[in-house]
Amino acid sequence: MSRMTDQAFVDFDVLITNTVLIAQDLLNDIVGQINSIETFIPEKEYFWNLQLTGLSSDITKFVELTTMMAKILTNRKNITIPEIKQSHIHLLFVLKGINQAQKKHDSIVLEDLIKYELKDNLTQWKIDLIPQIKRLLNF
Repeated sequence: MSRMTDQAFVDFDVLITNTVLIAQDLLNDIVGQINSIETFIPEKEYFWNLQLTGLSSDITKFVELTTMMAKILTNRKNITIPEIKQSHIHLLFVLKGINQAQKKHDSIVLEDLIKYELKDNLTQWKIDLIPQIKRLLNF
């Protein structure tokens, strides 16, 4: 193997390691946002909508980042984790539900989606998927 090829593998390993760590940090930020979202109060609807917009944006970034990470793992390391695709599908389904509930001003459905569906999915990432990826990458 040439020196340049060796360097490319080192650079790749650094990239994938940093990507996993960034995904983990973003996940922690999202969970923090969920925990800080106040119960819906009609008088504070504007601020609640701002929080939800930020949350939706961060979840979208998380899905994009972890999708890229999964593709890199599959294409470069021959590592496939089927639960990642399932989790992404569920996250996107939950985001769609959150957006629909927000448009309909259905605070009960919105709170349930955030507190249960979204939080459960992200907890799966936190306690299962990210650690599994780290184990597979040996760090």
